[in-house]
Amino acid sequence: MRSSWLTIRRYSSVAVILSAVIAGACDNPAAPIEGAGDPENISRVTVRLTPTSGVSQTSFRVDPDGTTLPLPVGAAQGTLALVKGMTYAGTITLLNDLDPKNVIDITAEVRKEANFHRFFYTLTCAGVTVPEAGLDLDTQSPTKYPVGINFQLIAAASAATSSSCTLNVRLHHFESAKGNGLGSVFDTDLSIDFPVTVN
Repeated sequence: MRSSWLTIRRYSSVAVILSAVIAGACDNPAAPIEGAGDPENISRVTVRLTPTSGVSQTSFRVDPDGTTLPLPVGAAQGTLALVKGMTYAGTITLLNDLDPKNVIDITAEVRKEANFHRFFYTLTCAGVTVPEAGLDLDTQSPTKYPVGINFQLIAAASAATSSSCTLNVRLHHFESAKGNGLGSVFDTDLSIDFPVTVN
């Protein structure tokens, strides 16, 4: 199976890892970038929610060596506590922070290649939604389609109270311009859950 641009290959040599990190990103948005030290390796995924009134909150998951994603890794740090009747502005951040002296924002790469990527958000909480109309858009012409780095989350006033639901985040990568991103030929670069409560 062809590996996606976030797929990881393990290398035993630290020198290989560091030299690959320094090498830089691929300019072809449809081509995979491989190697355990590639700048595109995701080691930290953070979801931030900011309500229309009140303070923002975050939940993040860490891949200690950048070799596990797109599968879930570790335990999430922080639970997203939703209040019924509240609307939240959401954003997702993907980082390669394996080298604290050279933290790389993978989100910027996804934004640069927006016409080939789309985030999907699925909640198991009844009455909590992420509407497509609240997703940011790519640069396709003549019609722009969702990317989802920025999104809107709505906890309806009628949402069910829950102490244990989840937000699943998936990132699909397409070999050619994705159109609306609902096609069936793609690689899953990310599929990860975050804990959510609703009160």
